[in-house]
Amino acid sequence: MYLKTYTYIISAGLLSSSVGAALAAAPYPAKSIRMVVGFPPGGGNDAMARLFGQKYAERFGQSVVIDNRPGAGGNLAAELVAKTAPDGYTLLVISSSHPIQGLLKKHLSYDPIRDFSSVAQLVHYRSVMVTHPGVAVSNVRELIALAKAKPGQINFASPGAGTGGHLAGELFRYVTGVAIMHIPYKGTGQATTDLMGGRVHLMFTPTLAVAQHVQSGRLRALGVTSAKRSRVLPDLPTLAEAGATGYEFGAWYGILAPAHLPAGIASQLQVESQRALQTPDVKARIDAEDLDPATATPAQLDDIRKGELTKWRKIVKQLGLTFE
Repeated sequence: MYLKTYTYIISAGLLSSSVGAALAAAPYPAKSIRMVVGFPPGGGNDAMARLFGQKYAERFGQSVVIDNRPGAGGNLAAELVAKTAPDGYTLLVISSSHPIQGLLKKHLSYDPIRDFSSVAQLVHYRSVMVTHPGVAVSNVRELIALAKAKPGQINFASPGAGTGGHLAGELFRYVTGVAIMHIPYKGTGQATTDLMGGRVHLMFTPTLAVAQHVQSGRLRALGVTSAKRSRVLPDLPTLAEAGATGYEFGAWYGILAPAHLPAGIASQLQVESQRALQTPDVKARIDAEDLDPATATPAQLDDIRKGELTKWRKIVKQLGLTFE
Protein backbone atom coordinates (compact mmCIF):
# COMPACT_ATOMS: atom_id res chain seq x y z
CA MET A 1 0.00 0.00 0.00
CA TYR A 2 1.35 3.40 -0.97
CA LEU A 3 1.17 6.10 1.67
CA LYS A 4 1.95 9.74 1.11
CA THR A 5 4.46 11.26 3.49
CA TYR A 6 4.23 14.98 4.07
CA THR A 7 7.25 16.76 5.50
CA TYR A 8 7.37 20.43 6.44
CA ILE A 9 10.14 22.42 8.10
CA ILE A 10 9.45 25.16 10.59
CA SER A 11 12.43 27.49 10.68
CA ALA A 12 13.74 28.94 13.88
CA GLY A 13 13.40 32.67 14.36
CA LEU A 14 16.21 34.92 15.47
CA LEU A 15 17.08 34.57 19.12
CA SER A 16 18.43 37.24 21.38
CA SER A 17 22.14 36.92 22.06
CA SER A 18 21.60 35.98 25.71
CA VAL A 19 19.11 33.21 24.92
CA GLY A 20 21.25 32.01 22.03
CA ALA A 21 24.30 31.73 24.27
CA ALA A 22 22.36 29.80 26.90
CA LEU A 23 21.04 27.35 24.32
CA ALA A 24 24.43 26.98 22.69
CA ALA A 25 25.81 25.78 26.01
CA ALA A 26 23.03 23.22 26.44
CA PRO A 27 23.60 19.65 25.20
CA TYR A 28 20.08 19.49 23.77
CA PRO A 29 18.99 20.25 21.12
CA ALA A 30 22.04 20.38 18.90
CA LYS A 31 20.20 19.67 15.63
CA SER A 32 16.72 19.73 14.10
CA ILE A 33 13.79 18.00 15.79
CA ARG A 34 11.30 15.82 13.92
CA MET A 35 7.65 15.80 15.06
CA VAL A 36 5.82 12.82 13.55
CA VAL A 37 2.06 13.04 12.95
CA GLY A 38 -0.01 9.97 12.14
CA PHE A 39 -2.58 11.84 10.02
CA PRO A 40 -2.63 14.03 6.89
CA PRO A 41 -2.13 17.80 7.15
CA GLY A 42 -5.17 19.70 8.37
CA GLY A 43 -6.28 17.59 11.35
CA GLY A 44 -5.97 18.28 15.06
CA ASN A 45 -2.71 16.36 15.64
CA ASP A 46 -1.15 18.16 12.69
CA ALA A 47 -2.31 21.57 13.94
CA MET A 48 -0.78 20.93 17.37
CA ALA A 49 2.52 19.82 15.79
CA ARG A 50 2.75 23.03 13.78
CA LEU A 51 1.71 25.31 16.62
CA PHE A 52 4.11 23.91 19.21
CA GLY A 53 6.79 23.06 16.66
CA GLN A 54 7.02 26.73 15.73
CA LYS A 55 7.46 27.65 19.39
CA TYR A 56 10.16 25.02 19.89
CA ALA A 57 12.00 26.35 16.83
CA GLU A 58 11.88 29.90 18.15
CA ARG A 59 13.13 28.92 21.59
CA PHE A 60 15.73 26.31 20.64
CA GLY A 61 17.18 27.98 17.56
CA GLN A 62 16.82 24.72 15.64
CA SER A 63 14.47 23.83 12.80
CA VAL A 64 11.50 21.57 13.54
CA VAL A 65 10.41 19.13 10.83
CA ILE A 66 6.73 18.16 10.73
CA ASP A 67 6.60 14.64 9.28
CA ASN A 68 3.07 13.47 8.37
CA ARG A 69 2.85 9.66 8.21
CA PRO A 70 -0.87 8.90 7.75
CA GLY A 71 -2.25 5.40 7.91
CA ALA A 72 -3.87 2.81 10.19
CA GLY A 73 -5.46 5.42 12.45
CA GLY A 74 -2.08 6.83 13.45
CA ASN A 75 -0.44 3.50 14.16
CA LEU A 76 2.06 3.60 11.30
CA ALA A 77 3.54 6.79 12.73
CA ALA A 78 3.58 5.35 16.25
CA GLU A 79 5.38 2.22 15.06
CA LEU A 80 8.00 4.35 13.32
CA VAL A 81 8.69 6.48 16.40
CA ALA A 82 8.72 3.52 18.78
CA LYS A 83 11.69 2.10 16.86
CA THR A 84 13.81 5.27 16.81
CA ALA A 85 16.52 6.32 19.26
CA PRO A 86 15.30 7.92 22.51
CA ASP A 87 17.41 11.04 22.06
CA GLY A 88 14.69 13.72 21.88
CA TYR A 89 15.09 14.34 18.15
CA THR A 90 12.05 12.27 17.11
CA LEU A 91 8.73 13.03 18.81
CA LEU A 92 5.22 11.71 18.25
CA VAL A 93 2.14 13.96 18.47
CA ILE A 94 -0.80 11.94 19.80
CA SER A 95 -4.38 12.28 20.97
CA SER A 96 -5.94 10.52 23.95
CA SER A 97 -6.94 7.53 21.80
CA HIS A 98 -3.29 6.46 21.44
CA PRO A 99 -2.87 4.69 24.82
CA ILE A 100 -5.66 2.18 24.11
CA GLN A 101 -4.57 1.06 20.64
CA GLY A 102 -3.32 -2.19 22.12
CA LEU A 103 -6.88 -2.97 23.21
CA LEU A 104 -8.29 -2.20 19.78
CA LYS A 105 -5.82 -3.52 17.21
CA LYS A 106 -4.76 -7.13 16.70
CA HIS A 107 -1.09 -7.83 16.01
CA LEU A 108 0.07 -4.35 17.03
CA SER A 109 3.85 -4.21 16.64
CA TYR A 110 4.44 -1.89 19.60
CA ASP A 111 3.08 -1.33 23.10
CA PRO A 112 1.44 2.13 23.41
CA ILE A 113 2.41 2.39 27.08
CA ARG A 114 5.75 0.62 27.51
CA ASP A 115 7.35 1.67 24.21
CA PHE A 116 7.00 5.42 24.78
CA SER A 117 8.14 8.09 27.21
CA SER A 118 5.72 10.84 28.15
CA VAL A 119 6.87 14.33 27.19
CA ALA A 120 4.01 16.83 27.42
CA GLN A 121 0.25 17.04 27.49
CA LEU A 122 -0.61 20.06 25.34
CA VAL A 123 -4.32 20.88 25.38
CA HIS A 124 -7.70 19.39 26.19
CA TYR A 125 -10.34 19.53 23.48
CA ARG A 126 -14.07 18.90 23.26
CA SER A 127 -16.01 17.45 20.38
CA VAL A 128 -19.51 18.00 19.09
CA MET A 129 -22.08 15.53 17.80
CA VAL A 130 -23.32 16.73 14.41
CA THR A 131 -25.81 15.29 11.96
CA HIS A 132 -26.75 15.95 8.37
CA PRO A 133 -29.87 18.20 8.30
CA GLY A 134 -31.69 15.44 6.45
CA VAL A 135 -31.65 13.22 9.54
CA ALA A 136 -35.12 13.70 11.04
CA VAL A 137 -34.06 14.66 14.55
CA SER A 138 -33.57 17.99 16.30
CA ASN A 139 -32.06 16.86 19.60
CA VAL A 140 -30.24 13.99 21.28
CA ARG A 141 -33.33 12.37 22.75
CA GLU A 142 -34.92 12.18 19.31
CA LEU A 143 -31.73 10.68 17.87
CA ILE A 144 -31.66 8.00 20.57
CA ALA A 145 -35.31 7.19 19.91
CA LEU A 146 -34.71 7.00 16.14
CA ALA A 147 -31.65 4.77 16.56
CA LYS A 148 -33.57 2.41 18.85
CA ALA A 149 -36.48 2.28 16.40
CA LYS A 150 -34.10 1.51 13.53
CA PRO A 151 -31.27 -0.59 15.01
CA GLY A 152 -28.24 -0.79 12.75
CA GLN A 153 -29.65 1.69 10.24
CA ILE A 154 -28.08 4.87 11.68
CA ASN A 155 -24.34 5.27 11.13
CA PHE A 156 -21.58 7.59 12.28
CA ALA A 157 -18.39 8.62 10.51
CA SER A 158 -14.92 8.91 12.04
CA PRO A 159 -11.36 9.75 10.85
CA GLY A 160 -10.48 6.08 11.28
CA ALA A 161 -10.87 3.02 13.50
CA GLY A 162 -9.53 3.68 16.98
CA THR A 163 -9.42 7.47 16.63
CA GLY A 164 -11.02 9.90 19.07
CA GLY A 165 -14.03 10.40 16.80
CA HIS A 166 -14.57 6.66 16.69
CA LEU A 167 -14.24 6.23 20.45
CA ALA A 168 -16.64 9.11 21.14
CA GLY A 169 -19.26 7.34 19.04
CA GLU A 170 -18.63 3.99 20.68
CA LEU A 171 -18.95 5.57 24.11
CA PHE A 172 -22.32 7.02 23.01
CA ARG A 173 -23.37 3.54 21.93
CA TYR A 174 -22.20 2.11 25.27
CA VAL A 175 -23.98 4.72 27.42
CA THR A 176 -27.28 4.85 25.54
CA GLY A 177 -27.58 1.26 24.32
CA VAL A 178 -28.26 2.27 20.71
CA ALA A 179 -27.11 0.15 17.76
CA ILE A 180 -25.38 2.67 15.50
CA MET A 181 -22.86 1.58 12.89
CA HIS A 182 -19.32 2.91 12.54
CA ILE A 183 -18.04 4.09 9.13
CA PRO A 184 -14.25 4.73 9.25
CA TYR A 185 -12.57 7.21 6.89
CA LYS A 186 -8.95 8.17 6.24
CA GLY A 187 -9.06 11.54 7.97
CA THR A 188 -11.49 14.16 9.24
CA GLY A 189 -11.77 16.06 5.96
CA GLN A 190 -13.18 13.20 3.91
CA ALA A 191 -15.56 12.18 6.70
CA THR A 192 -16.89 15.74 7.05
CA THR A 193 -17.38 16.04 3.28
CA ASP A 194 -19.46 12.86 3.18
CA LEU A 195 -21.48 13.96 6.21
CA MET A 196 -22.35 17.27 4.54
CA GLY A 197 -23.22 15.32 1.39
CA GLY A 198 -25.66 13.13 3.31
CA ARG A 199 -23.74 9.92 2.69
CA VAL A 200 -23.42 9.30 6.44
CA HIS A 201 -25.76 10.32 9.26
CA LEU A 202 -23.68 11.74 12.10
CA MET A 203 -20.20 12.36 13.42
CA PHE A 204 -18.31 13.21 16.61
CA THR A 205 -15.59 15.75 15.82
CA PRO A 206 -13.67 18.64 17.43
CA THR A 207 -15.84 21.75 17.67
CA LEU A 208 -13.70 23.97 15.48
CA ALA A 209 -13.74 21.50 12.59
CA VAL A 210 -17.49 21.92 12.07
CA ALA A 211 -18.48 25.16 13.82
CA GLN A 212 -18.72 27.12 10.56
CA HIS A 213 -20.84 24.38 8.96
CA VAL A 214 -23.18 24.39 11.97
CA GLN A 215 -23.50 28.17 11.83
CA SER A 216 -24.22 28.05 8.07
CA GLY A 217 -26.86 25.33 8.49
CA ARG A 218 -25.01 22.70 6.47
CA LEU A 219 -24.77 20.55 9.60
CA ARG A 220 -26.94 20.32 12.72
CA ALA A 221 -25.23 20.19 16.12
CA LEU A 222 -26.97 18.19 18.86
CA GLY A 223 -24.53 18.43 21.76
CA VAL A 224 -20.92 18.58 22.97
CA THR A 225 -19.14 15.55 24.33
CA SER A 226 -17.43 17.18 27.31
CA ALA A 227 -18.68 17.90 30.83
CA LYS A 228 -18.66 21.65 30.09
CA ARG A 229 -20.27 23.55 27.25
CA SER A 230 -18.31 24.92 24.31
CA ARG A 231 -17.08 28.52 24.16
CA VAL A 232 -17.54 28.49 20.38
CA LEU A 233 -21.13 27.14 20.53
CA PRO A 234 -22.23 28.23 24.04
CA ASP A 235 -25.95 27.56 23.51
CA LEU A 236 -25.33 23.92 22.66
CA PRO A 237 -25.98 21.53 25.58
CA THR A 238 -23.64 18.77 26.63
CA LEU A 239 -24.74 15.30 25.53
CA ALA A 240 -25.38 14.41 29.16
CA GLU A 241 -27.66 17.43 29.54
CA ALA A 242 -29.41 16.63 26.27
CA GLY A 243 -30.43 13.05 27.09
CA ALA A 244 -27.35 10.80 27.08
CA THR A 245 -27.17 10.56 30.87
CA GLY A 246 -23.69 9.77 32.14
CA TYR A 247 -21.96 10.53 28.86
CA GLU A 248 -18.66 12.40 28.96
CA PHE A 249 -15.83 12.16 26.45
CA GLY A 250 -12.88 14.33 27.35
CA ALA A 251 -9.93 14.26 24.98
CA TRP A 252 -6.46 15.77 24.69
CA TYR A 253 -3.38 16.12 22.52
CA GLY A 254 0.12 15.39 23.73
CA ILE A 255 3.70 14.53 22.79
CA LEU A 256 5.56 11.27 23.33
CA ALA A 257 9.08 10.07 22.57
CA PRO A 258 10.56 6.57 22.29
CA ALA A 259 10.91 4.74 25.61
CA HIS A 260 13.85 5.59 27.85
CA LEU A 261 14.06 9.25 26.86
CA PRO A 262 16.36 10.97 29.38
CA ALA A 263 14.26 12.70 32.04
CA GLY A 264 16.11 15.97 31.55
CA ILE A 265 15.11 16.19 27.88
CA ALA A 266 11.47 15.31 28.66
CA SER A 267 11.41 18.00 31.34
CA GLN A 268 12.96 20.57 29.01
CA LEU A 269 10.36 19.93 26.32
CA GLN A 270 7.52 20.02 28.84
CA VAL A 271 8.75 23.36 30.21
CA GLU A 272 8.89 24.81 26.69
CA SER A 273 5.39 23.50 25.99
CA GLN A 274 4.10 25.27 29.08
CA ARG A 275 5.97 28.42 28.11
CA ALA A 276 4.35 28.30 24.66
CA LEU A 277 0.88 28.04 26.22
CA GLN A 278 1.52 31.34 28.02
CA THR A 279 2.41 33.32 24.90
CA PRO A 280 -0.31 35.76 23.77
CA ASP A 281 -0.68 34.29 20.27
CA VAL A 282 -1.06 30.71 21.48
CA LYS A 283 -3.45 31.73 24.27
CA ALA A 284 -5.62 33.59 21.77
CA ARG A 285 -5.60 30.70 19.33
CA ILE A 286 -6.51 27.94 21.76
CA ASP A 287 -9.29 30.09 23.20
CA ALA A 288 -10.71 30.71 19.71
CA GLU A 289 -10.44 27.02 18.84
CA ASP A 290 -12.32 25.84 21.96
CA LEU A 291 -9.22 24.28 23.54
CA ASP A 292 -8.08 24.33 27.17
CA PRO A 293 -4.39 24.35 28.18
CA ALA A 294 -3.03 21.21 29.85
CA THR A 295 -0.45 21.27 32.63
CA ALA A 296 0.56 17.63 33.19
CA THR A 297 4.21 16.85 33.84
CA PRO A 298 5.79 13.83 32.11
CA ALA A 299 5.16 11.73 35.25
CA GLN A 300 1.54 12.88 35.42
CA LEU A 301 1.07 12.13 31.73
CA ASP A 302 2.32 8.60 32.41
CA ASP A 303 -0.54 8.20 34.89
CA ILE A 304 -3.04 9.78 32.49
CA ARG A 305 -2.09 7.39 29.70
CA LYS A 306 -2.44 4.39 32.01
CA GLY A 307 -5.76 5.79 33.23
CA GLU A 308 -7.11 5.87 29.67
CA LEU A 309 -6.22 2.19 29.34
CA THR A 310 -8.05 1.31 32.56
CA LYS A 311 -11.10 3.41 31.64
CA TRP A 312 -11.56 1.85 28.21
CA ARG A 313 -10.73 -1.78 28.95
CA LYS A 314 -14.28 -2.68 30.07
CA ILE A 315 -15.96 -0.69 27.30
CA VAL A 316 -13.80 -2.20 24.57
CA LYS A 317 -14.46 -5.72 25.86
CA GLN A 318 -18.22 -5.25 26.22
CA LEU A 319 -18.61 -3.72 22.75
CA GLY A 320 -16.18 -6.12 21.08
CA LEU A 321 -14.02 -3.34 19.60
CA THR A 322 -11.16 -5.30 18.11
CA PHE A 323 -9.80 -4.70 14.59
CA GLU A 324 -7.23 -6.25 12.31
